[in-house]
Amino acid sequence: MKKNVVIILLMALASLAIQAQIVCHIEGQLMSNEHGNEILICEEGTDPRIQDDPSMYVKADKDGKFSKTIVCDHIARYGVYLSEEYGNGYYAPFFVENATVRVKMYPGQEHQLESDGEETIKMQTYYDLRKHYWDSISAIYQLFREHEQEYYTADFLNTRQQIDDAWKAAQDPKIGRHTNSDSLINALRQLWARPDRFTPQGQVLHDKQMALRQVAHDFEYQYMVEHPMLESLYLVLDAYAMLDEQMSAGMIDYDRKPYEQLVSLYHDKLVNFYPGHPIHDQIAIAAKAFNSIQPGKRYIDYNVRNNDGELVPISSLIKGHVALIDLWASWCGPCRRHSVAMIPVYEKYKDLGFTVVAIAREKDRKDM
Repeated sequence: MKKNVVIILLMALASLAIQAQIVCHIEGQLMSNEHGNEILICEEGTDPRIQDDPSMYVKADKDGKFSKTIVCDHIARYGVYLSEEYGNGYYAPFFVENATVRVKMYPGQEHQLESDGEETIKMQTYYDLRKHYWDSISAIYQLFREHEQEYYTADFLNTRQQIDDAWKAAQDPKIGRHTNSDSLINALRQLWARPDRFTPQGQVLHDKQMALRQVAHDFEYQYMVEHPMLESLYLVLDAYAMLDEQMSAGMIDYDRKPYEQLVSLYHDKLVNFYPGHPIHDQIAIAAKAFNSIQPGKRYIDYNVRNNDGELVPISSLIKGHVALIDLWASWCGPCRRHSVAMIPVYEKYKDLGFTVVAIAREKDRKDM
């Protein structure tokens, strides 16, 4: 009798486990094979340059059709890409949920995606509603590009041309790097920060653009207050990334307020939304990094794999030195050029207590 009870309980638990799984079916049509017939379908945050997972790829047949079923234990944000356009083209976002997703892929163009999943519908509704705001803002950007002589002062345009010429002249053919790129970038930032860069007509257009951006951000914030959705949590993660980028890069015409509002909204109202979802752990890590990795503060110690494949703390590799932690990859051209440029700096100061800890993101260790 007891044995039968145990078997029944095990069967019940197995049934619950099956029910808890998310099963999402994707049906697609590749409208042209001019950029190949390979489709990449992967979770948000996946980097196929370092994750060697053949299951992320599917090939369209001779009629351009493809399909894939994804099974996971929680609703997750995914994207559909043309493999050849990954990182440099369009993609279609959706949530893996108990739903059917239908997508039409257009090489070099925006893709069309439909889903009967609740969170995907919420996400698409939000982006459809905000689209007309950002279309208006983009139209003003286009005016600035097409009519520079009318909207920017001659002094601004001449100085920008001088910086562009200096940038081209400073190219080092041996390493493919600009020998004084930092100073040129700083000069460009200072130029774009000048309040007198606009003509009177340009200032009017700029003020209109900034006002439109404020209206757009106000709409976005209020919409997320009134319509909680899983996409909001992913946008919080993006907000931390944008705040960090602004701090490190000194971006021009950058308004921190929308991202700070979103972070506050999360801690005030969304922290218990979708409890147990992994996105909350990612947000916690991003928040800790944002508040800790700053000039003058201690670097966060974490484990990395050494050349023998063993996990070791970064602090054990620094051992009291003044250290540059160089995050790079063999597939990243700018990373390689920066690493090469650091060799003479290392050679000059290595006997004075300076060291470099290089951490590579690779599919295969031998690539490093």
